[in-house]
Amino acid sequence: MAANDLPIDIHSSKLLDWLVSRRHCNRDWQKNVVTIREKIKHAILDMPESKEIVQLLQGSYINYFHCVRIIEILRDTEKDTKNFLGYYSSQRMKDWQEIESLYKKDNVYLAEGAQVLQRLVQYEIPGLKKQITKSDQAVTESEKKFKDYGKQSEDSKKVYEKELQRMSLQGKSLRAELLSLAADLPQFFEKIASEVQNLSLARQHYGHFRDYMHQGKASSIVILPVLALIMERGVDVTAYEWKYGKKPDRVEKPNFDLLLKADEKKEEDEIDFGDDEIDFGGDSADVEIDFGEEVQIDVVADDTGAVGESVASGEDALSLLENSASQKVVRDELTELLAFLTMRLDDETRQTGADLLIRGAETRPDSIAKISTEQLKDWISLGNGIVSQLNNPQKNHLFKIRSSPQFVESVVEDLEKKRNMEGRYKRMQELMVEKQKEARETLAKSNEELKRVVESTRQLQKQMESEISKKYSGRPVNLMGGINQALANV
Repeated sequence: MAANDLPIDIHSSKLLDWLVSRRHCNRDWQKNVVTIREKIKHAILDMPESKEIVQLLQGSYINYFHCVRIIEILRDTEKDTKNFLGYYSSQRMKDWQEIESLYKKDNVYLAEGAQVLQRLVQYEIPGLKKQITKSDQAVTESEKKFKDYGKQSEDSKKVYEKELQRMSLQGKSLRAELLSLAADLPQFFEKIASEVQNLSLARQHYGHFRDYMHQGKASSIVILPVLALIMERGVDVTAYEWKYGKKPDRVEKPNFDLLLKADEKKEEDEIDFGDDEIDFGGDSADVEIDFGEEVQIDVVADDTGAVGESVASGEDALSLLENSASQKVVRDELTELLAFLTMRLDDETRQTGADLLIRGAETRPDSIAKISTEQLKDWISLGNGIVSQLNNPQKNHLFKIRSSPQFVESVVEDLEKKRNMEGRYKRMQELMVEKQKEARETLAKSNEELKRVVESTRQLQKQMESEISKKYSGRPVNLMGGINQALANV
């Protein structure tokens, strides 16, 4: 192979250094580029109408080879401006010919071309590829999140519907429906009070046995005092009276009218429960609502008998069975009574020979001796039934609803949060649709831009190889390395 046929291989990242080291370009070539760029900036302001020129000027960077092509186009568009000496009188042609001349001086165009090529290979093409990968990942992630949010939306709907079903609600007017669940509690409390009253003899037996065991020296403290109040007066004893030992002058039970009005504002359809108000057994004429941070007892009169009025409000206005604190005491006292009755039943049914001998020498009062094991079993069964009803989880939920407007509101807020989760996830789905659209648009633009940049890079590579080849008598020139990697698979 002849020496002129040997190819010249140049690494693309070292092209500029190669041109300078072989004295094809000066080291200070950039200062001349500043002048050239300024002239290009002014020259493009006055251009003939040409589709090809418009396409050339759309590029992000106009180089020497663009200028050469513009001059070729102007030779056709400006041919009528030639004088008899063959020179163009057109200022357009003069401007671009001057730019071409400045580019060729000291081969400035080669240095600039090498720099542009390096920038395209090392920065622009990798940057666009990275953007494409990022946009493609965004599309995939948005599609996945869209499905995930759809599933979460369905799950949230099921959780909300399950909660409604558990609480026996329809979900149209939550506050009114909750209050409706507790509407029959007055009858329930009356039933419990009646059953407690049926244990009066059991309590008396407890007292008689205590007196007998202490030989008439038992404490003067009333045995099972809360049960005693219910047994004596039924369901109408307030927690205020239990706490302070006297009846209040006025009772203000919790009122739920504001909650119902809140339903009317928040719900389009109002549920009709048959009455204008839900009757909780209180006097509606004396009812007010206290939405303060805590339910307070407004006592104007004190124990010294000062002039004024004692008022039971909030939870203290509830009956002994309605109030959570006094109801707990009721359960505790019932448990105490049941423990005693169970002990007595064991005593009666599990007596040894020694027990019978002692009983034979012992004289018990008729109030104790006359109680049979069957009577004890009946009392125990009745007491266990009352405790079971008071400990029923669903009933306990209703107790809270009846006793506290704040509790009702907290339950409604919790349900509304569960209900709103479905809509929230659906909005997130809509957001993912928008993100998908944006990511796809960015992906399409980036792909188009990459194709354009790659095509420009390939063209500039061939042009640079051709120009360098001219410097070496037509020897083939190959730009290698990073440029081939950057242009691969595009």
